[in-house]
Amino acid sequence: MKVFSGKIISVDKDNNVYKYLVEDNGKIVYVGNELPDIYKQEKLIELGNKVLIPSFVDTHSHFTSYAMLATTVKLNKLKSNKEIQEKIREEDSKLPKEKTMLCYGASPKVAEGRFIEKTEIDSATSTRPVVIISLDGHTAILNEKALQKMPKKLASIRGYDYESGIISQEAFYELVASILKVIDIKDAIQAFQDALDIYVENGVGMICVACASGFPLDIDIELMRWLYQGQKSALQMRLLIQSFDVKKAKRRGIPRLGGCFETALDGSIASGDAAFTIPYEGTDDHGTLYYTDSELYERLTKVHKAGLQIQMHAIGDAAVNQATRILKKVIDENPRDDHRHGIIHASFVSPESMQIMKDYNIQVIGQPAFIEMSESNYEFMHSMLGDRVFDAEPHNEFIHNGINFSASSDAPVTFPNPIAWIHWMVNNPNIPHRLSVAEALRVCTYNGYFSTFDEQDRGSLEVGKVADMVILSEDPFAVNPSNLINIKVEKTYLAGKEFSRSKQSAVKAILKGIFKRKAC
Repeated sequence: MKVFSGKIISVDKDNNVYKYLVEDNGKIVYVGNELPDIYKQEKLIELGNKVLIPSFVDTHSHFTSYAMLATTVKLNKLKSNKEIQEKIREEDSKLPKEKTMLCYGASPKVAEGRFIEKTEIDSATSTRPVVIISLDGHTAILNEKALQKMPKKLASIRGYDYESGIISQEAFYELVASILKVIDIKDAIQAFQDALDIYVENGVGMICVACASGFPLDIDIELMRWLYQGQKSALQMRLLIQSFDVKKAKRRGIPRLGGCFETALDGSIASGDAAFTIPYEGTDDHGTLYYTDSELYERLTKVHKAGLQIQMHAIGDAAVNQATRILKKVIDENPRDDHRHGIIHASFVSPESMQIMKDYNIQVIGQPAFIEMSESNYEFMHSMLGDRVFDAEPHNEFIHNGINFSASSDAPVTFPNPIAWIHWMVNNPNIPHRLSVAEALRVCTYNGYFSTFDEQDRGSLEVGKVADMVILSEDPFAVNPSNLINIKVEKTYLAGKEFSRSKQSAVKAILKGIFKRKAC
């Protein structure tokens, strides 16, 4: 049993703040302002100036990609392709011979105004495969050695450019599905365990993992399930299969589909293929819708009628329009209570789409860290979209319209840092879209658990719920809003137990997990 004394931010429906919380056997048994006599003999954990809040949720993570990239060569702070070449040369001297160099963070927002290309990578090293994933996570650049390891069918898929080595659109998804041709699976699996520990240390109690990306026969779905089931901590994981294939979910007992890849309706702004109703500045290019309305209607009808939940990637307003329009039609024809279908990103939303989301309870799985990215890349974004950039990420409008808006990293596009999410929602440079601290906290906690039907057990500090909790170094309601980013996660409790790294190998966790069963 643990008794916490101090400021307890419950994030319940009334935003109550209490003085005491009592945890027993992993559950919350009391919250209130007067400690009952039966608990007065228990040792108090005095919070002092710190606060206790519910654990965070990352509602959309390409976890396997993040895990492999979290410890790879970082390029995101380099200012030119020449600096990237120098970094590749430097790292080349450190790696074992012919081991693949996996890099993250390339962008056209560098001095040259374009992605680095194959010949430039080869001039830095031509003796090992090099795979560079872009900053937005939707484009890759491969050198000649890496391209030669890819399946031949990649060359026939839209987005493949052999001369530049730049792989985008559907070709990018095929590339990711073939990534083990250039990466050692043992390295990948151990990276999974290390990444889970990073998540919990950042106060995350549940990760929604987009699966079926990068492993033969979708084995990553099983690997994630086994790894999750083999954890010593009570970290929660919810799996989403990036496919419209109902059978893939049904035979695994997973009640949800979605993410990117097959369930993406458009691309990204940085790659110029997010779909808009108005073309990109100075062009006739509206971006790319990956499906026709009839194709999407057929797929969504099967998913909805099967009783599954679906989440779809849609960034541009044309893609969001398509998602909401088709979901409305499917739901009208096949009424179903509490479906909790959702749109990932929903960066640009028309008034018509906003109304459909409100009327049909379509949730938004957003990425608050995109605000920081947009601020630092304002000139580039404005050159692509003009004054439309001021319409991006309408977080306040989601809340005002009663739409369940939850927060995610879209890792590895951004890394899992819920404190930063709160900071940027409150300090959005686009002032009309700002949230209050209370709203931002709810987005990162309760709303995340609601997104996967877990709100009855987690997401707020209430009697009867699981004691998934985080101690913050400072009170987010007391600090200057501009200093929210400096708050630290000091401790994470999952089912009442304080988390610490177990130093458990991923292989051991997976073997253990094969013989256990948990919800996923």
